[in-house]
Amino acid sequence: LEVIRRVLHLWSKKGDTVFSPFAGIGSEGYESIKNERKFLGFELKESYFKQASENLKAAENEVLQSLLI
Repeated sequence: LEVIRRVLHLWSKKGDTVFSPFAGIGSEGYESIKNERKFLGFELKESYFKQASENLKAAENEVLQSLLI
C-alpha cells in the first residue's frame, strides 16, 4: 500500500478522481479514499468486487472516524 500511497501523492492531488480499470480487491481505491481522492474502479470477478466493496467501505469508515476525533 505504501507504493500506491506514494504514487497518489506524486501524480494526483486532493479531490482528483483515481481510475482503476482492473480494481482487484480495491487497494488503489482504499488508498485513494484515505488520501482524500475520489475513486472509480471496475472489476469483473465477483469475489474480488465483493472484497473491494468491503475494503472501500472500511476506508470510508476510517476517514469518518478520523473526522469525529
